[in-house]
Amino acid sequence: MPNNLKKISLGVSVVIFMIFTFVIGPTNVFGLEKYLQNNTNYFFGVSTYYLDYALLAFIPFFGIFLNYKRNSLNYFWLLIHIAILLFSAILSFIIGLYILTFIGKPTSPLVPKYIVTEPIFLYSTICIGIGILIPFILVKAKK
Repeated sequence: MPNNLKKISLGVSVVIFMIFTFVIGPTNVFGLEKYLQNNTNYFFGVSTYYLDYALLAFIPFFGIFLNYKRNSLNYFWLLIHIAILLFSAILSFIIGLYILTFIGKPTSPLVPKYIVTEPIFLYSTICIGIGILIPFILVKAKK
């Protein structure tokens, strides 16, 4: 794996992280809370942490290792692997939100039932991390 490609992807990942951090800033469910509440009738009290941003921003960097695990360096397949990682992370986050509608309901009768909160700290980070790990588990190593 070329060192310059690792440095370039690391630089791109850092720039993406800086954009997430300073342009978007901390949000609930990546700024989609109004859209989700209108479509699902649930308010997801899932905070987006900087670790979530870091996992998403470093997908290009992880994509290089996934590409290297599968075959030799090919820029087309590198972009495909980055897209697979991004799709897998988003899909696992959506599945995590769906699971949250069952396990994140409040137990107190004073709290409205449409408010859904994280059952554990960094729930969203765990869901995104699982989504990033799945392609690495499913890809066969090169021979």
